[in-house]
Amino acid sequence: MKTLTTTLLAFLLSVTTLLAQVGEIRGTVKDKKTGETIPGVTVYIEVGGVQQGTATDMDGKFVLKPVKSGVHTVWFSYMGYKKMKIYDVGVTTDKITFVNPDMIEEATLLGSYDVVEQMHTIPLIEPDQPGIQHVTSKEIMNSPNKQDPIKIVATLPGIILAPNGKDVYVRGSRPQSTQFFTDGMKSLTGDIGIPGQAIGSMKVYTGGVPARYGDITGGVIVVETKSYFDLAQQYK
Repeated sequence: MKTLTTTLLAFLLSVTTLLAQVGEIRGTVKDKKTGETIPGVTVYIEVGGVQQGTATDMDGKFVLKPVKSGVHTVWFSYMGYKKMKIYDVGVTTDKITFVNPDMIEEATLLGSYDVVEQMHTIPLIEPDQPGIQHVTSKEIMNSPNKQDPIKIVATLPGIILAPNGKDVYVRGSRPQSTQFFTDGMKSLTGDIGIPGQAIGSMKVYTGGVPARYGDITGGVIVVETKSYFDLAQQYK
């Protein structure tokens, strides 16, 4: 009975953690030439070969949620327009990612392209929340320090790598005052603890730390790992 109870608690904890690792994608779809919004556009992503989608409303707006944290490709499809995909769309836990595509009519696009591709870009520092900085999976994989992601964190403004090469100073605070969270769970070892290849995204708080992370005087580094499907796609 004790073993069954322990197993059940572990299962519920894992499910709760997975459910917490979601954000959402919002945006407005417009005609590139006229600037008018387009209602009825199909918007979707694929997770593990399964499509998750929605459609724009009468004002051309859409909300796609819940979306698992990580990096996604968002597809837009509407009759009379070239199909469009926006890749490298980073979704982080409890956060809204905005994607605002301008679709091109079939007749106005020269050449034989079946799909219009565009990379999604986000500012390193959010203008309305300057205390939050983001590191995407692509940035990690392109870094020479991908095997040691704490060194990637140390390249961000306001953060300095400690002499031991393992800790960081966030805005001059002691290394011990910086906390690490991986997939919603506080790190017991006081570090990231996983290689960069397994990381879907990192969010670094250098100020304005949310209350859910506790009474922290330094910074918070939030790591979200890649899903099984992300890793499978990576090593195809």
